Amino acid sequence: MDRRHFLLAALTGLASSSSSGRAGTGLERIDALLADNVCRTRPDAIIRASLAPRKPGELRYQGTHILAHGAFRDLAAAYRGPRGYRVTVTGGGCDDGIATVRRGSAELGGMCCPVPGSRGEGLPWLLVARDIKVAITHPANPVTAASREELRAVARGRLDNWRQLGGEARHIALVTRKHCPDYFEPVRQLLLDNRPDWSPQGLYVDRDEQIVDLVARYRGGLGLVSWVFARPLVETGRLKVLRVDGVAPAAAEVQAGRYPLHGPLNVVYRQWEADSMRPFFDFLYGPQGAAIVARALVPVSAEEADYRPRRWA
Repeated sequence: MDRRHFLLAALTGLASSSSSGRAGTGLERIDALLADNVCRTRPDAIIRASLAPRKPGELRYQGTHILAHGAFRDLAAAYRGPRGYRVTVTGGGCDDGIATVRRGSAELGGMCCPVPGSRGEGLPWLLVARDIKVAITHPANPVTAASREELRAVARGRLDNWRQLGGEARHIALVTRKHCPDYFEPVRQLLLDNRPDWSPQGLYVDRDEQIVDLVARYRGGLGLVSWVFARPLVETGRLKVLRVDGVAPAAAEVQAGRYPLHGPLNVVYRQWEADSMRPFFDFLYGPQGAAIVARALVPVSAEEADYRPRRWA
């Protein structure tokens, strides 16, 4: 069975002996997803900012969509700065955030990978939250938990059947993104020692929304994705999350060091602008901002972020 037929069999439950020809629209959909399945890093020179000219006192954020959807849009809606200062939010990826900050078309650039070792190295930055990564599957799948070692084996292609996890005799269709391939990525580090040695039988897509959509549709799917994007489907019963090493994904478990799948969410900037930045970050690290961040992410304290605005005065 070739890779396309393997994926169709894994996602739909078809046996390999019955997979012949193109198997209709299902295999055509798999081909469409495989046609452009790597989350590529775009060089600064080809990124074009989509932000409008800056208004006096305004802060502009562009960068990782995890942070945009997970907190910054809600923070911007709730925040009222001095003299009516506001925050505008545009999503994208880590390189979008770095490029727009370096170019001066955004003051804040969001990153879902550590700054050291990235193209943002050398820019000042602040940790603003932590992202919870979850292993998701279809709610009809009887498996409820996996160990880190089992997830590592799936990611490397050494474990490919749900029966090996105590479930049905069904292929595991790993659905994920080859996320930030040339950066240090925390989940890839945990599962693959930061090498791009993902299973050749996996299905790699461009967007987190594709991960949750495919896994919600097909009983054989296993996805690795941010809780920001899994949460709506989990809460409506269309997905379920697996415990990892017996621990459920939750902010308290991440903060206690018990849940292993998580990563930092950072904001880079070019220079500290006290009039506009300090009121916003005071809000973000304060009680109201922390409550907003905690809706889908793990808040961090000003002390943990080493946020000391007086040092920039």
